[in-house]
Amino acid sequence: MDRTFEELRSEVFELDHESQRKLRDELEERLSSDEAGFHEAMRRSKAVERGEMRTVDGPEALERVRKLVTR
Repeated sequence: MDRTFEELRSEVFELDHESQRKLRDELEERLSSDEAGFHEAMRRSKAVERGEMRTVDGPEALERVRKLVTR
């Protein structure tokens, strides 16, 4: 059974303070990592739009990787 947000929230508030802090730290770490990836993707997208960076299609990218690996 899937728990609702309210059920999870209630369970978290029943935890001791140390467990709540650990959960908060893990959530902050995960969210900041996701956010950093999002910002990097946006930075690259804007660079492509401005013509500062070009895109590479999948087959070309794979060929480049193969060449780097086989050196």
